[in-house]
Amino acid sequence: MTVSGSDGNILIAKPNNSLSPTGFVWLFAGVFTITMTITIGFTLAGAWLVLPFAGLEIIVLAYVLINAYLHYGDFESIKIVNDDVVIEKYSYKSFEKFTFQRYWTRVTLHDSLDGTTAIFIGSHGKEVEFGSRYINKEEREVIAKQLKQDLKIV
Repeated sequence: MTVSGSDGNILIAKPNNSLSPTGFVWLFAGVFTITMTITIGFTLAGAWLVLPFAGLEIIVLAYVLINAYLHYGDFESIKIVNDDVVIEKYSYKSFEKFTFQRYWTRVTLHDSLDGTTAIFIGSHGKEVEFGSRYINKEEREVIAKQLKQDLKIV
């Protein structure tokens, strides 16, 4: 998403969080209830070996949902403000901020052997990858062109 304002242009890349935080709880509660109902039925019928596998399933599901919840607020952003290009990357418990001079900043697309592309922004030998986790290939190409145009406008 690109936002233009009085303080410059801002591009924010975020994951598609289609499940709300309360949705995580409801999903886990629903799967837990259904799994345990079926497991108790099989256990009472004498198939007790189902119980450890159902427990393992619940533990793995809980781990995955907790991990997804912890990364719910992750984002990457690019701010073009006056003579600076500021790149911020936030992932659970880590925050990185990179600042480049606008006039020296270059935007490049690097192709990898597996056919994916990556946007690199940098200057003076230092480059930062942007949007690799949240933006698909077609959007990367459009964003790279837009960033190049925004950097030229003074």
